[in-house]
Amino acid sequence: MTRVGLVLGAGGVVGQAFHSGVLAALEHDLGWDARTADVIVGTSAGSVTGAALRMGVPGMDLAAASVDLPPSEEGRTFLEALDMGGTVFPPFELRRLLRPWRLPSPRLMARVARRPWALRPSVVAMTLMPPGWVDLSAQALALSPFLGDTWPDGLRICSARADTGARNVFGAAGAPAAPLDRAVMASCAIPGYFRPVEIDGVDYFDGGVHSPTNADCLRGEDLDLVIVSSPMSAVHGRALSHDAGIRWLAHRRLEREVQRLRAGGATVVVFEPSRLVITAMGLDAMASDRSDRVMRAAFFAAGAQALRPACATALAPLARRPNRRTAVAS
Repeated sequence: MTRVGLVLGAGGVVGQAFHSGVLAALEHDLGWDARTADVIVGTSAGSVTGAALRMGVPGMDLAAASVDLPPSEEGRTFLEALDMGGTVFPPFELRRLLRPWRLPSPRLMARVARRPWALRPSVVAMTLMPPGWVDLSAQALALSPFLGDTWPDGLRICSARADTGARNVFGAAGAPAAPLDRAVMASCAIPGYFRPVEIDGVDYFDGGVHSPTNADCLRGEDLDLVIVSSPMSAVHGRALSHDAGIRWLAHRRLEREVQRLRAGGATVVVFEPSRLVITAMGLDAMASDRSDRVMRAAFFAAGAQALRPACATALAPLARRPNRRTAVAS
């Protein structure tokens, strides 16, 4: 049977809406239940979506929550705890960045000394930013009873150490152990906006510091097909929005990750925002009032992409995989 990996990238609240639109399109048009993915890699917004899938929430329910429609019985409890439609985060304030920045940590200096060519200036800058002011502990506390104490099979949650910017993949072999709720919140902790999340004495923040997608985490997983949902990039890397430069950089980094996966023998299908989707997303990644527009735009764009001959051929094995919802019903 085809082994499938699913990569869910960073992108804030509108990124979650993008994921829900893509996953709903794949379920609606191809009959593929994203919960059946053999391995899921989640970064920031993608960590929330990935955890929801592993907790049994269907992609269709994630889409329903984006447009304030009632979910199925399978997803209701988790989505009510997550409060996807009702959680409102404060707008990002540039004046917060005028506070004193941190000094480089000894660990960061040692990392730079060991491999100066391997550390990107943007990663260094993220570790030096003033600590964020928005606390995610309430969200972690609300999710904790529903996530349980057992780490789900095949779930990888990407974060970065706040002192060095080094990537950490919770759930991967050799990674530090962590409660799932704190790992998800750590992956979501955008530097300079959210406070870092402490796990076993180490502060972690958003895995998007290392990469908006972290698709290369799936190297060595012996996968036949990898599906990537990348809210922060753009189709062909081209965008007419004010964040065009960021989207181009995210696209270029994703291209390198995809090359590594393809070199390992995997077929890779990437879903990135089109110009219409980017317009719906806007510039504020934490804007909760755009979720309905983003989900709908992503749903139709992903559906249209899935019908193109090359993409349809690559995705054909999904139709032959067991559908979890059908299996449960039977």
